[in-house]
Amino acid sequence: MFHDLRNKLVQGQISFNEALPQALPELRGKVSDDKLLWLASELSGYNEAIAYFQTEHHGLPAYRIVPGQLKLMTPDGNVQDLNHPYARRNEIFLSAPISWIEEFTTWPGEVSYVEVAELTNFMAPGGGGVVCVTDKGELRRIIATFRNQFISLLEKVAAEQAGAPQA
Repeated sequence: MFHDLRNKLVQGQISFNEALPQALPELRGKVSDDKLLWLASELSGYNEAIAYFQTEHHGLPAYRIVPGQLKLMTPDGNVQDLNHPYARRNEIFLSAPISWIEEFTTWPGEVSYVEVAELTNFMAPGGGGVVCVTDKGELRRIIATFRNQFISLLEKVAAEQAGAPQA
């Protein structure tokens, strides 16, 4: 199963949105809980992402930190500056599910607007949403890094299973 999933990912025959739900139940008991939580967070988004803005020791994956600016996207699609201390940062943690990151890379242009949902409730109470404006190349980097780490994990588990005595 893991070898087949790995091959489909390498060949681009399956998206993360399809691969992760297949892999997660099968990986239970074969990898650490930390790895399972990481994969679940990639699938559904990082619920604890606000920690990036609140503490230096947030424990979130560094590959999801991108150079960018926080902006307000109004309900009518206009992009405005935000007046908030978090908006002064020039690096932002992208908490969106990996499938959203994949989708954003298909949109036209080389600049991406990625929702930062964990900030919307208290930074955009009047409507709209907080987005990170970043280069699309950063999204491709996130995807490539996650793909490599996920494939490596699948290979490791497949190799361990191949070496295990059959019951």
